Amino acid sequence: MATETHDHPNYFMIWVVLLLLLVVSLAAVYMPFSQTLTVILIFVIAAVKALLVASFFMHLKIEGKLILAIAIVPVILFVIMTISLLPDIVYNPVEAATQKLEAPKSTVH
Repeated sequence: MATETHDHPNYFMIWVVLLLLLVVSLAAVYMPFSQTLTVILIFVIAAVKALLVASFFMHLKIEGKLILAIAIVPVILFVIMTISLLPDIVYNPVEAATQKLEAPKSTVH
């Protein structure tokens, strides 16, 4: 049985990239984007971070095709769930209902 050797990735640099992506996703809330664009940006950054962790820290980058096929199923489910929940995230019915319930202030003498 032959042993295969793999080069180890630079874990420190991957950690730095993960930290930078974290800062960008936190700063996205304070950027002058619409709420929809902010949510989409945060989800894309989260997906990139998940792929980095799965590829390098979970060693899926060097695994066989079967492991990759098994790992892709949760990713597909994540994408489907995100797309189906995006209208609920973007449209905040609680805020809209609160605005409808507030009565206009009238001046009574």
